[in-house]
Amino acid sequence: MKSCLDSLIDLQRQYREKLVALSQKNGLTLAEWQLLLKIVDGISTQERLAKLTQLNVSTLSRQLAKLLSKEFITKESKENQQGRRFFAYTSTNNGLTAVTDMKKDIAQYRDQLFSHWSEEEQNLLQILLNRLSKSMERM
Repeated sequence: MKSCLDSLIDLQRQYREKLVALSQKNGLTLAEWQLLLKIVDGISTQERLAKLTQLNVSTLSRQLAKLLSKEFITKESKENQQGRRFFAYTSTNNGLTAVTDMKKDIAQYRDQLFSHWSEEEQNLLQILLNRLSKSMERM
């Protein structure tokens, strides 16, 4: 029998594989989808995106360029109060549709995954996962 932590590693791998498949279905890589979510949420500058995602500027620039070429985002040149120019990114309708479809696909996956679980079992799992998370944070 696997240990609890080994089971969690397997579950994480399976969940990531499913997310990758869902993101590809929606024309995105997993990294592009996570970045697009932040842009849809209003994080619009490369500086803020780099800080939030903890990506280096080069990697972030490549991902933004891919989202631009897929027409999921637009880029607009702006100027701050000190006269410095910067780019602001916003989601296009295609980007919003991709995020909406992805969220819907994830919700369907979750519903299928827990379709045979009672609400009480789901709540118990959530309690145990929260407890495990707090234990790990304390270590």
